[in-house]
This record gives sequence, structure tokens and C-alpha cells, in this order.
Amino acid sequence: MPADVWTPVELRTGRTVRVHHRESGTGGRPLVLVHGLGMSGRSMVPALRLLSRDRRTLAPDLPGYGRTRGGGRALGVTGLADALNRWLDAVGLDEVDLVGHSLGAQVVAAAVRARPERVRHLVLVGPTRDPSAPTWVGQAWRLLRDAPRERPALLLVAVVDYLRAGPLTMVAVLRHALRRPEEQSMSTVDVPALVLRGSRDPVAGQRWCEDLAAVLPQGRLQVVPGGPHGLLFSAPAEVAAAVTEFCR
Repeated sequence: MPADVWTPVELRTGRTVRVHHRESGTGGRPLVLVHGLGMSGRSMVPALRLLSRDRRTLAPDLPGYGRTRGGGRALGVTGLADALNRWLDAVGLDEVDLVGHSLGAQVVAAAVRARPERVRHLVLVGPTRDPSAPTWVGQAWRLLRDAPRERPALLLVAVVDYLRAGPLTMVAVLRHALRRPEEQSMSTVDVPALVLRGSRDPVAGQRWCEDLAAVLPQGRLQVVPGGPHGLLFSAPAEVAAAVTEFCR
């Protein structure tokens, strides 16, 4: 089982929070898995177990999510990215590969823009802000459509994590995320980047992922046949194979 670790991190607001993360494996360049909106590192555990067979793998609960208490207010994408970089500093990870799922894809991309020298490879799994669903209501509807396609155990994780995060906080963060012109800012993320989506993912559409991969200076797209939105939980073997091959 992954080990539970807490690390004190001072946020840019000046408040110190104890960031919880799950960790397993040793050796190789550290691999960090970043969860999506309302979720926690628990949604990364199936993929973490497989990836940690070959290298040290960590999955943090960002401030306000999972077992990490918030920084006094809901952090938007920029604030979460800053918190991620500060946590990486506190844990002592100077060079990493980053994997971000859903809203976490926006977070890790923002973290790379702030500290590009730290990241060797970037994987964006089911990235959010598909412009074909420009409102939080549209995004929420797509998540509901995805639910029957996921492993039932992921839905149990989601219920607990959503209640911990709080629906109002989730809506506020999602609204903030939808206002960001992600396809423009991605053009400055100049590291090897893989966009990974499931073929049955209603949240991150095929056209959106193709456009995103084309905008990334070193981007490419890979599709997991039959995969839903929550790939790291519902299709961990496929994700582990894709991430291992890409980060090699």
C-alpha cells in the first residue's frame, strides 16, 4: 500500500498547511500525479500502484482537497499550481515528470509555465476546459454522462471527496478555470507533452484534445480505446503503459 506523508507548506497567502500525499516506489526520476476538481490522490491510487513498480511515484492532495485542509479560501488554477510548486520544493523534488488529470491538467501546465526547468515530461489526461462546453453547467452535465462509464469504486471515491471539498468551492474553482484561455497559454509550455484521453470520455472531446496537442510546442495525442474520463482509476494499466513509454 502507498505510504501516507504530510509536509508543511507555506502558501503564497502566508498560511502554512500540512499537505498530504501518497507515495510508493523508489528509484528513477520522481513521477507526480495531480488529481482533478474536487477529487484527491485517492483517485490516482490504481495507477500509482502500477507506476511505482519502476520508479518513485507521489500523489498529493492539493490544498482544500482530500486530507489536506485549505489555505483559507478556494484556490483557483494559478493558486493551486503555485501550491503544487511549493509542495515540490518542500518535498525536495527538483526534477520530475508531471501527470495531471482533468482540472489537474490545467494545474500542472500552469506549474510548468512558472517553473519550466523542473519538469522533464508532462502528461495531460482528460484535460478540462473543452470550449464546446463553455459553462460550469455544461461541464457538470458531461461529468454526469461519464459516471456510468467508470468503475463503480471511483464513484464512491468521488462522493466522499466532493463532500470534503464542498460543492460551492468546486463551482467557484471550475468557473475560474473556464475563464482561462487554456489553448493560448499552452503554447508556452515548451516541454515534451502527451495529451491522453479515453475514446469514451465526454468531458475532454477528441477535437479539443487534438487542438491542444497541436498547440503544445512538443505535444502529441494518444487515445485509450474504450476509456472513460477517469482513466487513472478506471483504466490504470493503459495509463501506466502510456506514461512509462512517453517518459522513457
